[in-house]
Amino acid sequence: MTNADVFTRKLSAEEVKKGHIFVLKDRLSFFPAAGKPFDLKSGKEEKKATVESYHCTCRGPQLPHEHYFIRWEGLRFGDKISIEKVKKAENTYELSIRR
Repeated sequence: MTNADVFTRKLSAEEVKKGHIFVLKDRLSFFPAAGKPFDLKSGKEEKKATVESYHCTCRGPQLPHEHYFIRWEGLRFGDKISIEKVKKAENTYELSIRR
């Protein structure tokens, strides 16, 4: 399995507070286009998810940009998550959380 096959990250306090997983711009192509729904499964839980975004000026007003994220509740600071494409099902991804 290569990095192209799986998306991983360690969750920040901000992600946990907002109930979402940040998706870095260089990994957007791993997921369906922003706004296009896909199935996201974690254990017995399954829901429709989308990559969403919000406008931000955290680098200053001269450097506006977008932050991309996927909503998922119940996350904890420091969780290590991995999202893998399910090869046998179109637009389906599997979320694993290590605490």
